Amino acid sequence: MNAKKVTIPARDSNGFMIGFKEVNVLWECPTCGREMGNPQLTQHAEDGFFGQIHIWENPCRHVAHYKNLQIVGDEE
Repeated sequence: MNAKKVTIPARDSNGFMIGFKEVNVLWECPTCGREMGNPQLTQHAEDGFFGQIHIWENPCRHVAHYKNLQIVGDEE
């Protein structure tokens, strides 16, 4: 199993941003199962929160939304 640790926006049950979190995710496209692209940190500002999150471009061209990532192991 190929997993990577990435930082993503943390959201409450209403979808509002409440901070950032690091998660271990299965590094496969949720749509086709191919390996996803190389994650890179980028600046992110939303709802008064400022920090860095990972973004990537999948070789298969599918968009993998954060909410669709499969989290594996323990969250930090």
